[in-house]
Amino acid sequence: MKKIIFITSISCIALFSCKKSFLTLVPQSQATDVAFYKTTADIGNAVNASYAALQVQYLGLGTTNGTFPTLMEARGDNVQDLNPGANAGTEYNIDQFLAEADNTDIQTTWGNIYNGISRCNNTLVHIDVVTDANLKAQYTGELKFLRALNYFNIVRLWGSAPLVLAPITATDAAALSRSPVPAVYGAIEADLTQAISSLPVSYPNAADLGRATQGAAKALLGKVYLTEGKYSQAVSILKDLIVSGNPYGYTLLPNIASVFDVNNKMNSEIIFAVRYNKAIANEGHPLNPYFNQPGLDPLLLSAYGSTDTRRDLLNTVTLDANDKPVKKYYDTFDPNNKTLGNDFIVLRYADVLLMYAEAENEVAYSPDAFTYLNAIRSRADATTFTQADLPDQATFRTTVLQERRLELPLELHRWFDLIRTNTAISALQNSGLNKITIQAYQYLYPIPQTELNLSTNKSGFTQNPGY
Repeated sequence: MKKIIFITSISCIALFSCKKSFLTLVPQSQATDVAFYKTTADIGNAVNASYAALQVQYLGLGTTNGTFPTLMEARGDNVQDLNPGANAGTEYNIDQFLAEADNTDIQTTWGNIYNGISRCNNTLVHIDVVTDANLKAQYTGELKFLRALNYFNIVRLWGSAPLVLAPITATDAAALSRSPVPAVYGAIEADLTQAISSLPVSYPNAADLGRATQGAAKALLGKVYLTEGKYSQAVSILKDLIVSGNPYGYTLLPNIASVFDVNNKMNSEIIFAVRYNKAIANEGHPLNPYFNQPGLDPLLLSAYGSTDTRRDLLNTVTLDANDKPVKKYYDTFDPNNKTLGNDFIVLRYADVLLMYAEAENEVAYSPDAFTYLNAIRSRADATTFTQADLPDQATFRTTVLQERRLELPLELHRWFDLIRTNTAISALQNSGLNKITIQAYQYLYPIPQTELNLSTNKSGFTQNPGY
């Protein structure tokens, strides 16, 4: 999907860091809010721009890295930062739980996510420009899905946060309070529920491949419910994607390496991915440091059985003397600017099966949950489990969490899995990397100091405890 950037009078790089001088800065090549949203094509371009915000967040664009792998993967026990001197220790401090409110990666991430939210809000308020009822519903569903994904990342990274569901001025933004976590999750659930009713199961045109679908909205809502501990609701929504005869067509590919093959993008296991294309100017991404000769936990590597085909995806492939990505994220460089074209998979069917197995076990220890856990292991040629191996709910719970680690490393799930299962403290203490002792307040990041400084609501917009 081609990236289209626009700047409006109320769409700022960071919701709280808009300056008055910036609000009137409208380059000649870009459109103002008043002039832009005039036609259906304008709305379509604005929807595309909302997807483009994800590209910046996840793997970055051009030669600029995205920050999500640092905040979401390095924080956990799968990988460690091997370059403490890089970028004045910005990433290393996050990895080692030393980062404070002035950390620039934390500031950038906050701003990039709220930029994505702002793009969604700015487009939704003009959605009536679209007169075709089906297309209007589709665009609405896409924007609600994207806004929900952005808020899901906000609430998991920072907890309570400003809940902005319509365009606002910089003055209004500075006066906002942090909404309670339940309110943020309520908005996420509402957006995804509407997305499910508005989005198509699939798109007939190849040019639309990668847009949010009804199945993607259900998968994301299932993950939201699982994170909230709403296990019955998670079972109900995820089952729609699994039950025989469902219209979505998601499957496990026979060979897991094929899931990540850059020549096999958007295959039947992929539910939603952030798309990149190195053949289009500024649409590729750099090789992320955490996917390049990463410092992987030896306990993770040794946990794979001798026949487990997933282990090989964590071996490296040489591109040049300095660049040796893991096979999972291998692609050849664009020779002009050393960018890659891998998509980043946000949701895939294997994740859904493991979430469903986990939720079923939490509702009631059941033989049915083994079906989905073992489907993942069978595909990887790993030994399957019986009820004799996992005789109770607690044992199954521990095992499915470990299976998620084996199936999904470097896919930005592990840190959030540790938080929602309240196992992060013990996991980091028992890591095969640097053993780190953390406190529960470090499950959340500090609110960027730049945002605290700009806030005019000093009682309602406060720092997270411990920072």
